[in-house]
Amino acid sequence: MELKKVWMSPETGKKSQYGYRAVGGILGIVFLMTVLLFTGTFLSLSFGLPQQSFSMILVLFATALSIALAVRMGYRGMQDATIFFLTENDRLWVMDARGLSSHGDGFLGFAISSMETQAFLRRQGKQPFLPKGADEILKVLSIKENRSHYAFRCQACHSDRHVVRRTYFLVKGIQDEQMLLQELERRKTWENVLEPAENRNPLYILLSGAAFIFCVILCILSHPSVARMSGEIYFPCMGASMVTFCFLLYFIIRQHRGE
Repeated sequence: MELKKVWMSPETGKKSQYGYRAVGGILGIVFLMTVLLFTGTFLSLSFGLPQQSFSMILVLFATALSIALAVRMGYRGMQDATIFFLTENDRLWVMDARGLSSHGDGFLGFAISSMETQAFLRRQGKQPFLPKGADEILKVLSIKENRSHYAFRCQACHSDRHVVRRTYFLVKGIQDEQMLLQELERRKTWENVLEPAENRNPLYILLSGAAFIFCVILCILSHPSVARMSGEIYFPCMGASMVTFCFLLYFIIRQHRGE
């Protein structure tokens, strides 16, 4: 099929560095966290700081920093790896190149997959073409704007002609972004426009958040150092806290994705 318009990130349009960024980003985060932990431990020993308290603060800070850097790297990779295609017969397609290849769950497999994705993106940058693995967007169910990206829920058709509901992401900053948003808006059905689906995620977030806080309070009260409640319920409450936190995180992600 002849292509009428292609939307890709400026980085992909020039000469993709996806693989180098992905592999280098992970190695950089690991190196930064190692240096941070060793430096913090050395300083705490040098200045005679309380080891337990300082170590906990240092680990929490390093964890939060690594998560923030990983999320930022993930958004950048998602922008570079996602390409939209509009054909001459007015059919809209999307391709997330990150799913093209898989060589296992280890770091070596990830690195090989990332370099293969980079090679594919470089071919797209030189001469765009509609790949076999692209999904056709049949119907857009909802579009949710976030600070850095748009999340849109849609019905998509795979290359095997199997129709599924999926959530795709459009990271802000690509060229002719508004034109692509107009194409997505055109594919909304009149049912979605007149009667949008009820969003129950805020209610579920509230309920799971309240359950999580309740379980945490029980953990604190049953801890041996506090001993306001029986210590036998400490570990069950800790497990319940983890479960309710997972539910809370799940519904927050659904709300963020517009699902």
